[in-house]
This record gives sequence, structure tokens and C-alpha cells, in this order.
Amino acid sequence: MIELMAHLEWLAQDGEDAVDSMNKAFQYKHGGLRKAADADGFEYDSGTAASADEVQAAEIPGNPTNQFNVTSKLLGRLGAKLPTVWLTETQYSHATLTGARAFFDDSDANSVRLFNEPHFGSVDAAADASLFVAFMLLFIGMEAFDTLMVGTPWKDVMAPIGIQGGLSKPDNSPS
Repeated sequence: MIELMAHLEWLAQDGEDAVDSMNKAFQYKHGGLRKAADADGFEYDSGTAASADEVQAAEIPGNPTNQFNVTSKLLGRLGAKLPTVWLTETQYSHATLTGARAFFDDSDANSVRLFNEPHFGSVDAAADASLFVAFMLLFIGMEAFDTLMVGTPWKDVMAPIGIQGGLSKPDNSPS
């Protein structure tokens, strides 16, 4: 969710340069997938093979925004404490000791208790934080998407939501 929101914001900020950079990243990842599929003996029809060849043959211009294909660099540019939020969330969403820690309790010296669902200590605090993070990411993503649409049709509807949620300040500029 964090990465999807960040890419929407990137598109809103950098437009065609972001598109070119994302296509460059797609070309690179697609090339790796094609090599792996070929090495593993996968067979595909001629249309799929032709499409894959076209992706690899495409001339995509490089530009300074290519650096934002690295998630940490993109989030650092966007700010709003997103690098910290992302690193925290990935500790729980990837195979890490932090993530595993939510599934067991070894506080008793004589036993280890396993859980079939994660336990984060104070459930209310974790739930509240998760809801706010989800709200924040959805709001920022919707703002970015609104910027990409003709005439920013959601702007007036989203403004009071952002203010009430603490993500925006009231616009004190003259009408």
C-alpha cells in the first residue's frame, strides 16, 4: 500500500519522466522474468514471446527520476516520515525476527507459546496506529490520483477530510 501510494504521488509530481522511469524498471524486471522462465524451460505462445521481445527492444530514455525506482529513495523524496513508516511496516510484512515475534511469547522461561495470529502487545494501540496509517496512505494516494485527473474533481471534497484528519492545513489564501 505504501509503495502504491508513493508511485501515484510520483506520477502526480513528475508526470512523463515518472512514466519513463517506471517503464524502464518494468523493462528490467520483465527481462529478469523472461530469463528465469527461459532457464526453467517455460514455453509460451508466439504472441507472448513477441510481446516480451518488444518490451526488451523498446528504447526508453533515461532521466534523473530513474533513481526513484528504488523505494527508499522515492519515499525519502516524498518525505512525510514515509521512510520510517515503510521500514516499520516492512518489519512486520516480511520474513524478519520482528515479524515472527508477533507469533510467539517466550516470556515464560519454561515454555514458548505460539499464536495462530499476530499479537502486538496493546491491541488497541496497534489497531489505532494501523487505521491512521491506512487513512494517511489512502488520503495521500487519492490526492495524487486527483492531481492526475482533469480538473482535480475530488479536491473540494477531500480538503475538509484532510483538515479533519490532520493531514492538511486550512487554505487561508484569498478566493
